[in-house]
Amino acid sequence: MEAMLEHHDGIALFTICRPEKRNAINFAVMEALEEAMEQAAADRQVKVFAITGAGSEAFCSGGDLSEFGHLRGTEARQMLMRMGELLYRLLTFPKPTVALVNGTAMGGGCELATACDFRFAKEGSRIGFVQGRLGITTGWGGASMLFAKLPYGRALDLLLRAEPMTAEAMEACGWIDAILSAERWHEQWRERLAPYAARSLSVLQAYKAAAGEKWRTTWFREQFFAEIARCAELWGSDEHEQALRPFLRKN
Repeated sequence: MEAMLEHHDGIALFTICRPEKRNAINFAVMEALEEAMEQAAADRQVKVFAITGAGSEAFCSGGDLSEFGHLRGTEARQMLMRMGELLYRLLTFPKPTVALVNGTAMGGGCELATACDFRFAKEGSRIGFVQGRLGITTGWGGASMLFAKLPYGRALDLLLRAEPMTAEAMEACGWIDAILSAERWHEQWRERLAPYAARSLSVLQAYKAAAGEKWRTTWFREQFFAEIARCAELWGSDEHEQALRPFLRKN
């Protein structure tokens, strides 16, 4: 089982179940996420859609290079666009969305979390938009979302540094909304989400409809997918190939 969907008092919790891969996203996880969002959007008992990773070490380490690392040309572009479509759908989801960052979040894992309305992180988590170290840019719309959600200088700094940062540093720059105790992680995130789940669905959907107007503009959508197209052009470049070589040798 690559992922699962559970329900907790109005909260639909989608968990990536690949701890041995640090909860990296592969094609099976993509399919599961698409199905989970469809179910959660249609289920009137669901008030909040949350995403986390299995285990206690990682939220999501990005794309699974054992599946994606060998993709080139059209196949690479199709993979990037497919996940981009899923994250755009998550960004414009009709109910509140939350990333429960229960450990390491790197690369595409940060893009996944950025697509959510809120990001709660477990203390001790390490987080980084590290794509620049791999000779590519954010490939799932992450930069477009980051520039829209954070002050310009802070967003650009995170992308250009391309390095892991502490949860405290990410909270200081505004990416993380709250840091929760490792010992009381499950209890605290439920406490945080309970007030949202207590509101009527019509109220939640009305606020999300208002919030999502800026994401649904033609300008933003074009920018979002143009970013993905630029990453597709860099995918398979000499710099990217060189960065991937040590990993692909191991696999």
